[in-house]
Amino acid sequence: MAKNLLHQLLRFSYPFIRKLLPYQIYTYLAVGALNTLLNITLFISCHHLLLSTSIAVEASTIVALAVTIFTGYWLQKNFVFTDTAHIKKAGRKQLAKYTIVALQGQLSAYLFTKSMILLLHFNASTAYIITTFIMLTLTYFLQKYFTFRREKQFN
Repeated sequence: MAKNLLHQLLRFSYPFIRKLLPYQIYTYLAVGALNTLLNITLFISCHHLLLSTSIAVEASTIVALAVTIFTGYWLQKNFVFTDTAHIKKAGRKQLAKYTIVALQGQLSAYLFTKSMILLLHFNASTAYIITTFIMLTLTYFLQKYFTFRREKQFN
């Protein structure tokens, strides 16, 4: 039911930006935004619960990331890269690849942001925004051509 509702919402809202983005990129950004909102909500909730501990930030980050790796994978498989969604054999392998890309994305985003702040003397907010656009672009191509690519054995 949730899957059908989300499909309907995506199809309903797409005509408003059809001239700006291909459908796959639109769905990538839309479900990515939804998953990011879930990540932020989980982080804030966990952080609030663990506020009195010395590892509140780290633990909250890990919990939020652990949950949203699975939800992000499901969202991308079912709404963005749907041409491989029906292939049962690919599931575990795709999830492992998705996890690698997600973890790489977290580390790269941190390193890019920190580098822009320390080496280029960017404002932290500016560095973070630039990094976000870089990582959105990079992870889209990694997910498309690494995680969810159609392999010859599955054709």
